[in-house]
Amino acid sequence: MSKFLAVKEKYLKLGIKEDNIDFAVSAVAEGNKREHIIENLTASYRSMTPEQSNQLLEELFAAAGGEFKKENKDGYLYGTLLLLIGVAGAAFFITMLLYGEGKLKFIILAGTAAIFGLFGGTVLFIKALKGKYRDGDAPFTE
Repeated sequence: MSKFLAVKEKYLKLGIKEDNIDFAVSAVAEGNKREHIIENLTASYRSMTPEQSNQLLEELFAAAGGEFKKENKDGYLYGTLLLLIGVAGAAFFITMLLYGEGKLKFIILAGTAAIFGLFGGTVLFIKALKGKYRDGDAPFTE
């Protein structure tokens, strides 16, 4: 919380209530979405303007290391799992082709797993690296 102290002091001097700042700091630290934080800060009982809340959030997110810092953990997880499935499917597919053991169904299944896993895992992993994947997104709908 020490990284937020300078921002907190600045906004206390500007006349913002300490409860509002504490709420914003805890919401940013928890990784809540910007829209939800602004909605709560601009509620009638908090009496902040949208401009004040946006400016406060910009500085808090900058102090925290970025707005979407915590939001793409699932992208890495799904991407890694799909890459593992793809590698296992590719290994199984190559083994069955080289040794000629296996029925056509299993060869097609292994090839499909390899293609889907390698392609899907790579796409999800790249999206997570670029920050384009958010934890609220469904991974298999695009």
